[in-house]
Amino acid sequence: MFWEPLRARFTREALTRSFVALRIRDYRRWSIAQLLSGAGAAASQIAIAWLVIELGGDGIALGAVTACMMLPTLLLGPFIGILVDRHTRRAVLLVTAVAQMLIAGVLAALTFGGALELWMLMALSLAHGVAFAADNPARQLLVMDIVGRERMTSAVSMNEVIINGARVIGPAIAGVLLVVSDAGWCFVVNVLMFVPSIFVLLSLRSVAPAGRTEPADSTAAAARPIGAWRFAMHTPAIRATLLLAVCASACYNIAVVVPLIVADVFHADGGTYGALAVAFGLGALPGAFFSATGPTMPRSAEVRAMAVAMAAAVLLSAAAPTLPLLFVGLAAVGMVVMWFIARANAFVMLSTPTAIRGRVMGIWAMALPGSTVVTGLLIGGLADLTDPRIAYGAVGLVTALVVTLSWRGLRSAR
Repeated sequence: MFWEPLRARFTREALTRSFVALRIRDYRRWSIAQLLSGAGAAASQIAIAWLVIELGGDGIALGAVTACMMLPTLLLGPFIGILVDRHTRRAVLLVTAVAQMLIAGVLAALTFGGALELWMLMALSLAHGVAFAADNPARQLLVMDIVGRERMTSAVSMNEVIINGARVIGPAIAGVLLVVSDAGWCFVVNVLMFVPSIFVLLSLRSVAPAGRTEPADSTAAAARPIGAWRFAMHTPAIRATLLLAVCASACYNIAVVVPLIVADVFHADGGTYGALAVAFGLGALPGAFFSATGPTMPRSAEVRAMAVAMAAAVLLSAAAPTLPLLFVGLAAVGMVVMWFIARANAFVMLSTPTAIRGRVMGIWAMALPGSTVVTGLLIGGLADLTDPRIAYGAVGLVTALVVTLSWRGLRSAR
């Protein structure tokens, strides 16, 4: 029956399993710090997107700023993974946190001083992207170091709850600040929100040593990026999941097309865009919780089902004729995209040998969110040539096509 799998999500065992990672004190502390830093980053991203519009940018400019931020992840993913595999995650994350603080501080100073130009925004986004390229896989593997393999599915899902809690708090802050003051204050908030993360990183104790691997995985091939690529491309379910992650990245990246829908279609302001981002984040929270109540080892059938739902939700949002319906549609997109991301992320991580896990997660980061370098420009360009709703609808259609082509690959896994 259709309802049986859904009912299984609400048994005592499933609910207990979903929160098991929170029993670990260091993970709880890290989660709070990540909620705060994520909220600051989300507020900063809203401010950047709106500043592009204020500086006279169009869909191509929005896509270009996103491309600058994600280009290092796209180009350096598995090579950054080597760095993450060989050094402590804590050391990598301390460096990236300080770097992101400094970049946010420069953005604040330029905005308050009235000196910010579009090329500066792109250059600073590129610098931020270098830090993010190392931060993303290191942050995921630090969680695994803290909680262990048996709690990893719970931790990945809880991380998605945190990320989307930040997507509610951050845009809400940004929406208010954009209405009552200046975008520069969003960058100030971003700087301050990194302080708890740095404090927690300095005090973490239950972290595995750098380079810990299982002896069976320590092969010469695994020591090179090509080893990670070979594994990913020759494992059908991993390959299919990575292709769908590219689609999820495009669905998730509302910063390119939604500001254009707000400004050009509904003729609204930055506060409305902030509110829509909040709706997206609110919708994503139940998606992350549903993911957390699933089996400890994610199944490929669930990944496939959520990809189908993701395509449908994006198509419905793109067709929304009124703002209230767009709010509902984006909330639905947030829910199914987050459900997909959490399960697919855990599926790839737990299906990968320990020795190359950092490199494979670097490839995952290339797909999501690194692929926005390409998809952001394509979607922004299509929005300029046609209509932003048509551009977002195209994302849904391509996702549906990739699901169809990936069907057999996902059937080959458990």
